[in-house]
Amino acid sequence: MKKAAAFSIMLLLASVATAQVFFKGTVDEAMATAKAQNKKVLLDFTSYT
Repeated sequence: MKKAAAFSIMLLLASVATAQVFFKGTVDEAMATAKAQNKKVLLDFTSYT
């Protein structure tokens, strides 16, 4: 029973930790928003060919 509870808690924490918010706008707008909210910005430069 303890293992099942621990597993459930780990799944819950993992789902919260992987939440992503995508910002649509310019880099300057994203930086200004992040600074106002005291958050960090992750820039992902992905190219699909």
